[in-house]
Amino acid sequence: MKVGFYGNANNYPFMLALALQKLGHEVLFIISSRDALNRPEFRYDHITLPYPPWIHDLSSRLRWHFLVPGSGRSRVWSLLNGCDFAVLNEEGPALAGGLRIPYVALLTGSDLGVFADPAKIDTLKPQLIQRPRWISVACRWLFPSGLIRAWLTSPQRSGIANARLVTYFARGLIPDGDRLLDEIGVSDARRVFLLMADLPLNPYFPPPQNSPVRIFCLARLTWKNEPGSGLVALDYKGSDLMIRGLALFWKKHQVRLDIRLARKGRHVAETEQLAHELGIADQVTWLKELAQSQVRDEYKGADIIFDQLADGVVAMGGLEAMATGRPLIANARPEIFDPAVGEPSPVCQARTAEEVCRQLERLVPSRDERLRAGLAGRKYVERHFSTEAAAGRLMDRISAIVASGRNP
Repeated sequence: MKVGFYGNANNYPFMLALALQKLGHEVLFIISSRDALNRPEFRYDHITLPYPPWIHDLSSRLRWHFLVPGSGRSRVWSLLNGCDFAVLNEEGPALAGGLRIPYVALLTGSDLGVFADPAKIDTLKPQLIQRPRWISVACRWLFPSGLIRAWLTSPQRSGIANARLVTYFARGLIPDGDRLLDEIGVSDARRVFLLMADLPLNPYFPPPQNSPVRIFCLARLTWKNEPGSGLVALDYKGSDLMIRGLALFWKKHQVRLDIRLARKGRHVAETEQLAHELGIADQVTWLKELAQSQVRDEYKGADIIFDQLADGVVAMGGLEAMATGRPLIANARPEIFDPAVGEPSPVCQARTAEEVCRQLERLVPSRDERLRAGLAGRKYVERHFSTEAAAGRLMDRISAIVASGRNP
């Protein structure tokens, strides 16, 4: 089967595309963004420029230029209509009106929580043209809300509504997302819970023996509520709870840690100030924003890794950290996640500063405990979240749809 892809948030769809190729399917992949996080050459060493023939770079400075009638949009439709099935991510569902083939909406966050939410229209305007900044700011006045609704929000909702399958988080993890899907008319029968980790790219490494114990936070430092910012539940990481928990551990035990934080997220300055206020600033090493390959190096060198501590989801980043064999401290949402997966998660569960401290008290003094927790995480990810297993489950559903021509 030939599967076409549009949209590549954080290279998550590209992971699925590579897994489909391994299963013997033909793939056509459209690159629509110039953001490094959404381009495969910044994650995979074997993907270089110029791209191989199956990857089509149609990106432009205009963030959503394919949504406007013209040759670019026609080119997208022509490429995708040459496939048997399409996988649409980011603004891809808004283009579904020109497709003559069945498709799945692969939703990863903003494509539902922002692009398909009429209440978020004003937050989209500065994103239309990302650089230079003065043009981005001017978009608040240049583009009326009705135009954004016509270009993106309404067709995005329609595209999601008409998808044969919609991949999203398990019901209950993201209530706002559940609300939007219910409004749009996506039944639970069409929803697929799909999470993946790239195991070949993140092999197991024996734990290091750092002294002091090294901590790495993979989550963005975004944690302050900002009404009207366009942030959704997945964007808030509870980074302040991590800092408070680390400070509580220091206060109780006077054991120094090597804490490594990347300057990425909305509240870097606030996080730095909080570390100063709580007396652990001298234990923090600040890193510039990291490429994905550098993040993998941080996984390898860390003893303990942090992910989100708020009401988000342990997703690709956290799963890949676990795949390397590192204990992961996070809020894994076990009350929802464990029934969805069918097995208790080995994540070191924490959603308060006190719980963070208790996990540190268990892990920091004992390399054996870190080894045990890390191995449990690796095996868990192998059982449930390999890209090949996810691709196989999805293709079973897709093949049945293509054969029947009907919604499930």
